[in-house]
Amino acid sequence: MATIGQVIFRSMIAIIIILVAAIALIIGIGVSGQDSSSVVTNDAVGKIGEDVILGCSFPAAKDSPNILWEKVGVNSYVYKYENAAAVLSGQNAGFKGRTSLFLNQLTSGNASLFLSNLELSDAGEYKCTVTNSNGNGVGKLTLQVGGFSDLTITGVPPNTLLCESPSWYPQPSVTWSNKTGNTISLVNLTNTTFTPSLYNMFQVNSSLKEVQRNIQYTCVIQNQLAKAEGDVIWTASGVKTQTRLDIINSADIPLPPLCLLCVLCFQLISQLV
Repeated sequence: MATIGQVIFRSMIAIIIILVAAIALIIGIGVSGQDSSSVVTNDAVGKIGEDVILGCSFPAAKDSPNILWEKVGVNSYVYKYENAAAVLSGQNAGFKGRTSLFLNQLTSGNASLFLSNLELSDAGEYKCTVTNSNGNGVGKLTLQVGGFSDLTITGVPPNTLLCESPSWYPQPSVTWSNKTGNTISLVNLTNTTFTPSLYNMFQVNSSLKEVQRNIQYTCVIQNQLAKAEGDVIWTASGVKTQTRLDIINSADIPLPPLCLLCVLCFQLISQLV
């Protein structure tokens, strides 16, 4: 059986291991999406057919920076700015006429890329390389491209609700629930269809039958990029609704390693003592 001194010593070792691992995790999270340089990038989510900004910033210097945007796995570059001018002669054909920088913000450290008329093929990993008198830095980011749109909910007499949204890709899931959050009892009362639309997207139509008056229902349409949610209540004066559309950014997804680390460390302590 371990003496009190041995227990204290082992406990101190376990605490040191926890602190070192926690510090390493914090540092790893802090540099996620960027390298050891001071170039900072931000992951982005864009909608098919619309525009997006790929964020990239750097410590400004007095001289004009050289900026190179590349897409991993694509021949040639996405955009190049060199010697205070755009160099587009070697630009990848798929990005011609769709890219630009915010030139009036370069002196303040903004190297973000404006990308217009998004296509599904634009999704992927991008690199932003900045060179100035401070040195050379590279930042990486991921662009996700798909379809998502707000929804509408209407009442169809005598007791049916219709939840509709015009543009989704990839194909989303659709769920109905009542104010208690019960979805199972409503499954047999719903009918959902996905109709092909422009740019490979889907139009979503979902109906809920046997709707009761003065009870709040919720329709949720969701894929890995976005979540559209609508609350509705059918009263004697008509149907009242409230909707919202949220973009799901990968940076907002909780990271599980910290909890896992705590569990492992507590197990280690129990074994030591």
